[in-house]
Amino acid sequence: MALDVKKIQSLSEQSITDLKTIEKLGDLEHLEELNGELKKVLESGELESINPMLPPYIVQIRKNIGFMIGNYRSTKTHAINRSKDLMQLNEQLSYIKR
Repeated sequence: MALDVKKIQSLSEQSITDLKTIEKLGDLEHLEELNGELKKVLESGELESINPMLPPYIVQIRKNIGFMIGNYRSTKTHAINRSKDLMQLNEQLSYIKR
């Protein structure tokens, strides 16, 4: 199978466009703010008096929000880094005459 430089370059450009879309997404600031507010409510101890089942439920929600925010940040970082990698690949492929 021969190296199809044009196809790889085309797919790389399309992939860069996809990755740039991920980069432009917001920072989930509302989720981060919600997570902070839930932490304050948990620390206040008010939830126990309202319903003893609420604290463990809120703890689980905070854990999942934190996990999601971490994954999101990681995905954005990967998108930025892979965009750079693909741009460098395309630059290297541009020197190949086919």
